[in-house]
Amino acid sequence: MNLTYTNISYSKVGSGPHLCFLHGFCENSSIWDDLIAHLSLCYTCIAIDLPGFGKSSQMAFGSLTQVARQVHELLVFENATHTIMWGHSLGGYILADYMEQFGTELRGAAFVHSTVMADSDEKKINREKTIRFIEKRGTKEFFSFFVPGLVAPLHVDIAKEKMTPMVSSTLTSSIIAGLEAMKNREDKRAVLSQFTKPVLWLKGEEDTHYPKDEVYKLAALCAISQVSVLEDVGHLSMLEDQKKCLHEVQAFLNFIESVSGT
Repeated sequence: MNLTYTNISYSKVGSGPHLCFLHGFCENSSIWDDLIAHLSLCYTCIAIDLPGFGKSSQMAFGSLTQVARQVHELLVFENATHTIMWGHSLGGYILADYMEQFGTELRGAAFVHSTVMADSDEKKINREKTIRFIEKRGTKEFFSFFVPGLVAPLHVDIAKEKMTPMVSSTLTSSIIAGLEAMKNREDKRAVLSQFTKPVLWLKGEEDTHYPKDEVYKLAALCAISQVSVLEDVGHLSMLEDQKKCLHEVQAFLNFIESVSGT
């Protein structure tokens, strides 16, 4: 079922306990479709097109804090704040901010190819260069190297086929706003230490965005955590290897259900 709340588009399918999915940079909620097709058999799955992306493209993408509040307002409207939230990449940055503001309401959190660390100085400089590049030369050339860099070399053809239409439909203003928000995000490691619910860290072995050691160190800050490293996978396990991704996701959900009794 496709729905809208204050101009934010989202889908809601299935029945049972709630799961909420936040997509990554230059994506939309359809990135989760294959995963949700399985999970909706036992869960109510809400997948949101973040402001500025997908069917919410006419909304401006603000700060991560602002977007987290917008997500919370939508979940309050749906009576679905008692949820397990999943954030891919940029979606994980929003999840970290959401945990800081509304973490006591969550049943669990899943960082899918993501981190709670702020950008390094080097990465901030690179994001600024990318913004200037797009402002001068547009998005077409940016997309030509952005998309292949999302996946393991083995899956470049899959990325081009499935991601190119999604990425190329993203407004330039949303791309720049997203880059600015990611560049300016704060370190949220303290949030992990205060969060008492289970946390999943899903990483591709060939994902160059986040070092494996960093993920392990972040997991060590959590009260309860599961770290899943997938071989032959880059930054998009839900497209690159759906079977491996689903297996780790289901294991995390099974654990949460076993400890919560709901």
